[in-house]
Amino acid sequence: MAYEVITTSFRSDLHARWSAVFDRLQVPWVYEPHTFTADDGRNCVPAFWLPRERIWFDAVTATEREDLGWWRRFAAAARGWEYFSDDWFDEPDWDSPVQVDEVWHGTALLAIGPLPRLHGNDALDLWQNSPEGGMWVYDDAMYWWTLCPVCGLFGAEYFGQAERLPCECLNDREHNKTRNGHDARLLKAYQDGWNEAVEEVPAVTGAKPAGHPWRRRALIPQQGAAEATLRCVAQCRSVAEVLRGELPEEAYVDAEEAHQLCDSCPGFVCTGCGAEPAAAPGEYCRSCEPVPLLSDAHARDQLNLRAIELSRLHKEQLKIIHPVINKAMGVRRRGHATLADLAVGLTQAEHWLAHPGSLQIPNPTLSEEEIDMLSGAEVRQETAARVGTLSAVVHDPIPIVQMRINNAMGVRTRAEADEEQLRSGLRQVRQWLHTPASYHEAG
Repeated sequence: MAYEVITTSFRSDLHARWSAVFDRLQVPWVYEPHTFTADDGRNCVPAFWLPRERIWFDAVTATEREDLGWWRRFAAAARGWEYFSDDWFDEPDWDSPVQVDEVWHGTALLAIGPLPRLHGNDALDLWQNSPEGGMWVYDDAMYWWTLCPVCGLFGAEYFGQAERLPCECLNDREHNKTRNGHDARLLKAYQDGWNEAVEEVPAVTGAKPAGHPWRRRALIPQQGAAEATLRCVAQCRSVAEVLRGELPEEAYVDAEEAHQLCDSCPGFVCTGCGAEPAAAPGEYCRSCEPVPLLSDAHARDQLNLRAIELSRLHKEQLKIIHPVINKAMGVRRRGHATLADLAVGLTQAEHWLAHPGSLQIPNPTLSEEEIDMLSGAEVRQETAARVGTLSAVVHDPIPIVQMRINNAMGVRTRAEADEEQLRSGLRQVRQWLHTPASYHEAG
């Protein structure tokens, strides 16, 4: 799998940060996929569509609340319900119902105020900065994001009560109240949202402000996605569509390739909708098949996990694996790696996992001269550093391996050994690592 850097744009800083929350939770999202129209012709554009959960989500600051007279009408229509008026957010002139086709039906949620944040040790106060203490649905408030503690299903329920989730793993709404809106995975995601690097693109002097001035950069696990985004001119039409309109019916010859190629740029159009760019021929766009992105923090966590997998696969210490990954990224220290460097590191690490023989690990073996130059403390350190690897190679528990090393030194405990005995032990460990069969022969 190849990782690439892409830039996503949003109406507000708050929307950009919520997208980072969904990405950390591996929740696919689409931003502003559809514009809904009221009977009087006005448009409603909710921010996020979560297709897997069938949830519409929008987030506004407290000062933007007065501009959301359309929200309850949309929320009712999204559930297929008839709207009943009251004074919640309603503007006097918002009398027309909003039309929502059945294909877009789902639960609509509205968060007012900043992202949830942990205050001290009381996770139940996550939403205290929200005027409503949680999110609004059409006819209720205080809804929180939650996760099933059994299967991990994501959703939003009243006070985050996980027993209400559709998976029904907890299966007792009446007596088993499980508030899981403070799950550690959610807390981590909210922290990612707060920490995400979001930038505002300044408007050109005299020009109209951009509709989506807030941007964040992230990794996408899809080869060709970055190039598709860069070359797109937002006028996606397949060559087949253009030819059908220009040629007489008897002159048009249908070809699969013509449906994949874009007429407006040297790229490809989505196999599903034909209206957005695709990363490769025959693939879907990010609106038809959304892929969760990786923020900088999430990418670093994933790279650490890949390093652990490589360490186990090759029976090498992490202190050997990490420098190999850093070298592939072209950096000396992981902290210096940019998002583009992390894309290289993740791509290379997954290649090594898929093709174990392609990873060339530096030989950590010490020569006789190097062993002789070590002090007693350094010999102890080098020996201890190799115990875990030796245990994995010879398939013996670490306590047994430690006893075998002590026996090779001729001591009962490591503390009794002098420098020469320590060196003899390190030499023996080196031999066993080079020839694992000799470990069992000696036993």
